[in-house]
Amino acid sequence: MQYLFIDITISPYAETTSDILTALLSNIGFDSFELTDTGLKAYIPEEDFNEEYLRGTLDSLSLPDTQISYTLHTLENKDWNTEWEQNSFDPILEREFGIRLNPRMAFGSGSHDTTHQLTSLLFSDDFSGQRTLDMGTGTGVLAIAMAMRGAREVVAIDIDEFSVENAQENLALNNINNVSVLLGDASAIEGEFQTIVANIHKNILISDMPIYVEHLAPHGTLILSGFFTDDVPDMKKAALANHLSIVRTVEQNSWTVMVLQKN
Repeated sequence: MQYLFIDITISPYAETTSDILTALLSNIGFDSFELTDTGLKAYIPEEDFNEEYLRGTLDSLSLPDTQISYTLHTLENKDWNTEWEQNSFDPILEREFGIRLNPRMAFGSGSHDTTHQLTSLLFSDDFSGQRTLDMGTGTGVLAIAMAMRGAREVVAIDIDEFSVENAQENLALNNINNVSVLLGDASAIEGEFQTIVANIHKNILISDMPIYVEHLAPHGTLILSGFFTDDVPDMKKAALANHLSIVRTVEQNSWTVMVLQKN
């Protein structure tokens, strides 16, 4: 598979900005990332690359006094997924939770704080008998976690075809057969769920929160992640506007998970 990568320069450099870019770029097909002294390198299959989407994503990131530029490069034509798996992939989720992955993408493999943070939270809970939703499933890790913790049925949704395919592979790898993986956005949600988990960018979480609440059972739980601790006030405001009670927040390395309950 032919891969491209963009070498992004952030001036002045800030780790927080790199984290934001990693989350945003993962939503438009970039599947692995490498931090540099001046920014990061982001990798994507050539067939998935759309420079218009890239420019739109970078333009949407409004940070005062910060300049972001990039250069585009073509990689040697080889199996970079296997290369990453053999030399860079850290199977942290298998070691800690027994979740096996075909690591076709770095984001969602447990290498990022939000995925590991949420997986830990889900494994501390019991979903026995519940119908649950993993919105923005990526590798399918969170859907797998809820199935392992007793959910009777899990629906996993993602807007990216590559993610849907990868999630299906990982479900088979873990012998999980009660998860349905769908291609689409929040409009694809049907029915009622006792627990909904969404690990997506802040703006999407706020925009789609009314849809999540519509499909959440009375007194059901909504678990949100993918935003920074600095964004918590905005997230709390949106939650209260959607008649959700704040049960708790969990912070790790500037990222936050928010657990909410439908009133």
